[in-house]
Amino acid sequence: MPVSSSSDVAKSSSSSQTSLPAKEISLDENGFATVADVYKSLTADEKAVFIIRHSEREDNVAIETELTANGVKMAQNLGTTLKSDEEFSYITSGFVRTNETANNISKGRGETSLPKLITNYDITGNWFLKISADELSAYGTKLGMQGGSVELMAHWAYEGGYTDALYELTPRAEEFIQKVILKNLPKWKRVSIMVSHDIFVMPLAVFGSKGKVALKYHEDYHWINYIAGLAIIIGADNSLRYVPVKGADSGVIDYLAIYMEEHGMGGKKPSTPKR
Repeated sequence: MPVSSSSDVAKSSSSSQTSLPAKEISLDENGFATVADVYKSLTADEKAVFIIRHSEREDNVAIETELTANGVKMAQNLGTTLKSDEEFSYITSGFVRTNETANNISKGRGETSLPKLITNYDITGNWFLKISADELSAYGTKLGMQGGSVELMAHWAYEGGYTDALYELTPRAEEFIQKVILKNLPKWKRVSIMVSHDIFVMPLAVFGSKGKVALKYHEDYHWINYIAGLAIIIGADNSLRYVPVKGADSGVIDYLAIYMEEHGMGGKKPSTPKR
């Protein structure tokens, strides 16, 4: 549930680049606003790109992996909250699960035909990685991290380091915004939905919130939820502001709570989470 205390409400700022939106938007206890609230807060001369993780998927992680029935419902429910006469652009990584997420958001919005999806290979999940995702997982395991690449990326996103495997967060995120978002923005509608993957979206949410979102898997086993991520809002003067967003009830998956509930094992630590 959104909180109303002044410390948890995003307020206006005159800075040309800030993580705070122009209108007050309530953030929840984990630092996320709803996608719908951010969309409704946009002024007529603002553009927005909502970069979100795909919806809930089946167990494996192949390019062809599809959404679960619940994942389809989640995406359609998000679309329902974004109903309007406005046309959106939909950008995906080209994976089946990102395409299905975009299509079902569109369906939930009431769009009468499937949208023309724009494939962008910069958002397949490797943007922040200097090595492959498989190598990153092995790297984390070699360091004794039970959560593999998930735990490693949480350490890195909040604390830095691991420069042989990962780029420095802030300059790499800023490079993405310049080379991918702003470069392509003139081709896209006023509002764009960009559907990607957790190891790309999670660092962006940490970057955009200046480390305030609760995604510290290495401390509390929180990870980015499905259809959660970061909204990048571009003003008429090309100013940028960032708002972490959620498309479901929470922007966070609490893997410790899930593990304890499923296994009844008290405070024992979970192993590598299902992603």
